[in-house]
Amino acid sequence: MSGICGVFGSSSTAKSDGIVLSMLHSMKHRGPNGVNVYTNIEAGGALGHAHLIAFAAEAKTSSPAFANHDDFAVAVDGGVTNGAEILAQSAASRLLEHANAEVNAVLAAYQIYGEDFLSKLDGPFSLAIWDKPKRQLILSRDKLGEKSLYYYIDAKQETVIFASEIKAILAHPAVRTELDLDSLSLYLAFGYIPGPKTLFRNVHKLLPGESLHFNLGDRPRTRKYWHLPRISDGIEDEALCIRQLRELFMRGLERYVNGAHEIAVFLSGGVDSSIIVAGLRELGVPRIATFTIGFDAKSKGANVEDREDLFYAKLVAEKFGTEHHEVVIESGHQPGPALLRVIKQFDDLIMTPNGYSKYLLAQAAREAGISSVLTGSAAAGACGVHRKFLDPKKRAKLLKKTQECATDEERYYKLRSRLFDLEEQKQFLRQPPRIGKPDILEVLHHYIGDIKSDDFFRLFLFSNLMITSTEKSLKVLDKAGLLASVALRSPYLDRALVEYSTQLPSSFDGGETYVSLKTHMKKAFEKVLPRPVLERPVVGYPSYYWNNGELSEYQDRVLSRTSIEENGILNYEAVSRLVEEEKHSDAKSAGKTTWALAQFCLWYEIHIKNNPAFLV
Repeated sequence: MSGICGVFGSSSTAKSDGIVLSMLHSMKHRGPNGVNVYTNIEAGGALGHAHLIAFAAEAKTSSPAFANHDDFAVAVDGGVTNGAEILAQSAASRLLEHANAEVNAVLAAYQIYGEDFLSKLDGPFSLAIWDKPKRQLILSRDKLGEKSLYYYIDAKQETVIFASEIKAILAHPAVRTELDLDSLSLYLAFGYIPGPKTLFRNVHKLLPGESLHFNLGDRPRTRKYWHLPRISDGIEDEALCIRQLRELFMRGLERYVNGAHEIAVFLSGGVDSSIIVAGLRELGVPRIATFTIGFDAKSKGANVEDREDLFYAKLVAEKFGTEHHEVVIESGHQPGPALLRVIKQFDDLIMTPNGYSKYLLAQAAREAGISSVLTGSAAAGACGVHRKFLDPKKRAKLLKKTQECATDEERYYKLRSRLFDLEEQKQFLRQPPRIGKPDILEVLHHYIGDIKSDDFFRLFLFSNLMITSTEKSLKVLDKAGLLASVALRSPYLDRALVEYSTQLPSSFDGGETYVSLKTHMKKAFEKVLPRPVLERPVVGYPSYYWNNGELSEYQDRVLSRTSIEENGILNYEAVSRLVEEEKHSDAKSAGKTTWALAQFCLWYEIHIKNNPAFLV
């Protein structure tokens, strides 16, 4: 686990390793165990790697996923989980004597399969390969988007600057820090920014399963190297399905662990994370630590369910003998400077406040001396069924609601919950949105245009996996975890497991119960999990738990008339009305819009204005 960055192109843009070292310094949290730099002045090339020891069998001797050879320079962020299988086919490949197994697996695949090598790699990774003889740069993001990779291409399309985090790209002197207003409309519509755009003008991100190829002297080009299989009812035997799911999950879990002797789990006390703990114990991992977050129920508007995770997690921890830790956000908790660090880290802005709570958990794991963490957070995207779809009457109602939609993208956009639609944005943006509904549907098409199914509800599920999971849930895990120098992985995103789930039928034996990988994973592990956990009802997470004045210090400053009018982006009167309405709202999502606007304004002060009052 680590961070990568680099520059390739005009020789005037990368004269020394100094530029890449400054890029690496901006994301030093990703590489507390050292940095590596390769430079090639003739090619205008520099490649950097920040190393974090995590998910390694021998932590003390773990080598960085970086190598420089006569023909190749390679840097990998994350893990290649099927590296052993690839290396078994590599007898004729030229491997690097001192490189780690992941780098050698990448090189072996590249030499065996050529530019098709990315389709052969599994796991949560982003990577950069500089092929010296071909003078070619290849960048890639993994199939399911567990890792992010951002890039900037200069106006002449002669230079590519890339990094695991946008702040590293902004550290390059050739890149101007400017807000992209079209992407702001996307943020306000979704609560995050689907690719390829980001909130920074001219800074883009690779999509899941996408690569960028750049030969010196040619224009950079992107291409999709992996597509989700067509969704179909390919499995008929339910008992066999349950056995195969268990086998696939355990095989994927073992690969994600990668022989590590100590693993932490973010344990919610729900089925998904509890299965991970049970699987780790079955694998014989020597040290398993569990971390659970809870919320003080004395807070105004809080529910008793806000502390239920602590109760159920303790049952699981006792059952499997883990080293258990509780992190409780007490009544009146003040986020303080820690929140500013999180927003600085989230340069690719995401509305959810869970980025902060995940950071608190990651920080607790780091304080316990563990840098390798597994989580079930992405399981809902990978193997759940949307609760609205379980009731046949509700399914019929939703189909009626979308019957006039012409495309799957339009149906998806119609059904998903939105923050502000384009008409609402006109009320509080100084400049009306320059994008329209066709632009939003085109963005969605990038992610779900090649997902095929005759069952729209299953298509919706996998669309959530490829959009919301990749650009929201997984990004929260990566950015919040690595801010604390902790690597997070979600074994439910093992490629083989996800592809298998695309073959599950809508129901077994023609019944009305909607089949999901999630329900059948529950059956696969029901003999080992505590009964109360299996029977626990689904409880919504307290999404906006800062609606009791905890954020007033920041909100009063960034949402003040002076601040808003100085920035010239939002309309003060409209924003103040929204804030006032939420103060008196009893809705479950009260605080949502205020938080979204305040977070953007804080992001703007930190990333665009570089305001020292908000820098920590």
